[in-house]
Amino acid sequence: MLGFWIFRTVYNRIEKKKEERISYILPGSEKALIHNGDIILRYGHGLVSDYIVNKLDEPYTISHCGIIRKLGNKLEVIHSESSSFLSEEGIQVQDFDSFTDAGHKNSVIVVRYNCCKPEEYIKITKAAQYYLEKEIAFDYGFNPDDTTSMFCSEIIWHVFKDAFHRDVFLNDKNETDFNQFKNFYNSSRFNIIINDQLKDSDFK
Repeated sequence: MLGFWIFRTVYNRIEKKKEERISYILPGSEKALIHNGDIILRYGHGLVSDYIVNKLDEPYTISHCGIIRKLGNKLEVIHSESSSFLSEEGIQVQDFDSFTDAGHKNSVIVVRYNCCKPEEYIKITKAAQYYLEKEIAFDYGFNPDDTTSMFCSEIIWHVFKDAFHRDVFLNDKNETDFNQFKNFYNSSRFNIIINDQLKDSDFK
């Protein structure tokens, strides 16, 4: 156990240095496409992020997601994250540029729910705000049955259940599958608004 802790600590320090070397801020032209209630996905740094990417082996390289809140011209992300790099863990709100800068360059994808009217997107951020105010811890056990702590995609599942009474993670077998990001590429529920991974051969 001690050996793994040491390995994880060293691994994450190396990844942190990589993150600090490269700035990744979306251009204004892309930010202008974003609406309140959009979902942002990215590939973060660290052992947990790399494990998730390797385990899922999906069409796009993603390890983390959050809900975008737009207040005037200001963009923020409500998400749940471990304390590997951040000073706090669990459900939190983070400045948009800080959120993207914490990921691998050109890894961001933004999607938009397409099963509601534009004026209903506010329901998404209101539901996300509810969980933010509850100060819920990060779920290191990745157990969706325990709502006292939550991982990133688990929050989004609850938010859409609360806002629209719909299970956006329901797969073809009529089962709820939290452990995949390809739920967000299902065109019957979401449209891809921004896909920076198409810019970089490392993500193709």
